[in-house]
Amino acid sequence: MTWRVYTDGKRLALGAPTTAAAWVGDTCLFALGDGAVVAANFEGHKRAQAHDGAALCATPHPEGAGLLTGGDDGRLALTTPNGETETFAALGRKWIDHVVASPATGVIAAAQGKEAAIFKAGAREPSHRFAYPSTLGGLAFDAKGRRLAGAHYGGATLRYALIEEDAGTACKWAGSHIGVTISPEGDYVITAMQETGLHGWRMPDKLDLRMTGYPAKTRSFSWDKRGRWLASSGANCVVIWPFTGKLGPQGKPPVLVGERPALVTCVAFHPKDERIAIGYSDGLVRLEKLDDRDVLIELDEPGEGAVTALAWNADGRVLAVGDDAARGALIRI
Repeated sequence: MTWRVYTDGKRLALGAPTTAAAWVGDTCLFALGDGAVVAANFEGHKRAQAHDGAALCATPHPEGAGLLTGGDDGRLALTTPNGETETFAALGRKWIDHVVASPATGVIAAAQGKEAAIFKAGAREPSHRFAYPSTLGGLAFDAKGRRLAGAHYGGATLRYALIEEDAGTACKWAGSHIGVTISPEGDYVITAMQETGLHGWRMPDKLDLRMTGYPAKTRSFSWDKRGRWLASSGANCVVIWPFTGKLGPQGKPPVLVGERPALVTCVAFHPKDERIAIGYSDGLVRLEKLDDRDVLIELDEPGEGAVTALAWNADGRVLAVGDDAARGALIRI
């Protein structure tokens, strides 16, 4: 089955499952499971082989130079919107499982096993590394790019990224934490659990917050533009938690959006309003509005593979979609 787009769009045969997608200017770059990166816009697309092996993670370069990808070849690669790729840094034989970057400070962090390598703005060699108690399940910068959160077994650790000797602030909770996000204002650190569900800490007092009821693991987070809502995957609808008031979601029910007989695998809030793009395990993509919960449009019918990436361009007029059946699309809304 091929993409059936109900609005103006461009279909892409990517050649491999999508790991991640991100916009750099008017071009979307798709990181793929065969190590390639596809740079695509409405004028055309170009494929570049960035890794010898899979591309495991990706983030836009903080200065807009292109897409940074981490691979199982132990390299960070940089692919430009023109489809040209080069080695950004070679970090040894260990896989690079996670990479994040802060446009605010230009700092880049890349996870290898129990360590995170920190690159200062403009540098292509790590200035230092942070060690963690176990293999990192995720990394996240705060909005200012100063503090770095690392998820691992037993909780999460926050450090000031550029302070090499920072021992870290430990946020403890038993279990394996496989993903992490920080609220836009830096008031909350939220992790996804291997045992399903989310756990959070209100900062700076580290008040524990438990968000349960998920039938599957959460692999995708998205904050709305004001930081009032956190959308999450892992159920047959989008589970959206309120982060208003002094206790955030404590004692409050979530808003449930987009219920269907398929798991939600990917979520992405619109960059300018309270619409949310939803990708499902059966390949369908839907756009819904949070305030009235009406379906605005079903962007694609169910397909062959689960949606693995959703990315809005800067003005929110184009949505990029990738799945694990090697399909991609750029959809004008």
